Amino acid sequence: MNRRSLRFRVISWYAGIFTASFLFFGAGIYAGLRSYLMWNLRSSLAADARSIGEKLLDDAAARGNGYVTEEIEESFAPEVNSRLIRVTRNDGSVVYQSAPPADHSFDPSRIVGVPIQQWLHANSGFSWEVETSSLPVFVYSYPYRAQDGWSYLIEIGTTHQQIRSTLNGLLLLFGIGLPVMLAAACLGGFIVMKKALVPVRIITETAEQISLLRAEERLPVAPTGDELEHLSRALNRMLDRLEDAFQHIRRFSADVSHELRTPLTIIRGELESLMRHSSPASRVQEIAGNCLEEVERLTRIIDQLLALSRLDAGDDSLPKEVIDLGELVKSTADQMQLMVEEKGLALVSKLQADVLVQGNPSRFKQIVVNLLDNAIKYTPEGGTIEVTVGSDGPKAFLEISDSGIGIPHEALPHIFDRFYRVDKARSRETGGSGLGLSIVKSIAAAYGAEVKVTSSPGQGTRVRLEAARVWSEAATTGPKVETYVPAGWAAPR
Repeated sequence: MNRRSLRFRVISWYAGIFTASFLFFGAGIYAGLRSYLMWNLRSSLAADARSIGEKLLDDAAARGNGYVTEEIEESFAPEVNSRLIRVTRNDGSVVYQSAPPADHSFDPSRIVGVPIQQWLHANSGFSWEVETSSLPVFVYSYPYRAQDGWSYLIEIGTTHQQIRSTLNGLLLLFGIGLPVMLAAACLGGFIVMKKALVPVRIITETAEQISLLRAEERLPVAPTGDELEHLSRALNRMLDRLEDAFQHIRRFSADVSHELRTPLTIIRGELESLMRHSSPASRVQEIAGNCLEEVERLTRIIDQLLALSRLDAGDDSLPKEVIDLGELVKSTADQMQLMVEEKGLALVSKLQADVLVQGNPSRFKQIVVNLLDNAIKYTPEGGTIEVTVGSDGPKAFLEISDSGIGIPHEALPHIFDRFYRVDKARSRETGGSGLGLSIVKSIAAAYGAEVKVTSSPGQGTRVRLEAARVWSEAATTGPKVETYVPAGWAAPR
């Protein structure tokens, strides 16, 4: 899990607060239970001491020590119950002292009694602890004045074994319960956060699908009244403003393209008329020819802008049909062989049969023309251009690679930007407008295809178009290789 994610941070805070609260309340419960057990033990020993005094010591002098011993052992069984019981008369004589308990947890004879001077005039009981080799012994001392005038000190004690066992059991319960409850808390927090972030995931998925071709889509708005609803509404209002801006840009591009076509057509007609009516050697004819070339350049740019505007608007009305990509590339390459021959290049075609795609032939031909035109322009004389059509699983691909000048690495992220030219001076000489690859990408996006470019300076460029393949019942044959080599040029081995 990503430690920087909102889900991880919320679960971490949740688990941390839960652990701190558990430890805080656990410590309180432990301290409270220990105090309660100690109070309960003291109360129990005090009750036993009062019972011995009131029931056995009022006439102990008359009945003798044997009576007291017999009654204490029968009623309290100190050896079995691991109790210390000792009764001392104010003359210093010991009326009764219990034997060592059965578990040998302490030796009563080693527990020194309270001096007579300290308890003889005491009005209430008091408690104290004695450290032994194993466990501390808690002793409650209770002074009692009998009806016959004698004073006695009744001492009853026991170890902390039972209290310690109870507290250890509580600690064990905490030790087992904390990890289990912490794991349950983290799992619950994960489930709660997962459900809480479902609207965010839906908003994200919907936002990923919104594009220029689907700009009318909006994010779902859950009527929860919380921040997510406010965020969705704010984003939808932002998308409304963006769609309006895109519509203005599209209308502007389309209007400019249409408005410029008319004066360019008039200018072209006038220049052609001027050339027809001027003498061949006239300077006017040369100027008119140059103007016609620039008009032709502007006409191509306007046609390209108009095509981009239509593709951006998603209203490309050309019908779709199944296209044999190999046949389309072959016919287009044949038409452009004169350009290859004039440049002194070698054009190698590797075309696999029955590679079918869904689209419009004129649009896909426009892709092939633009890519081949770029390859021819930027490949020096004597270079090679290789055109490959094939399939890779469910994908059909067109790949055009050249041995030209290549593209710098820093320019690769921008080559699909409109009017972007790596070398503006050279592009001007070759007639480039910076719209060719933009049109290729827009057409590919309109038909669900993808364009990838790899290039290195001085090592050529490879452009790969991938589209969904349409399967046919015809058997697929191997690639057909057709090579054109201009006269007088030796193909490299």
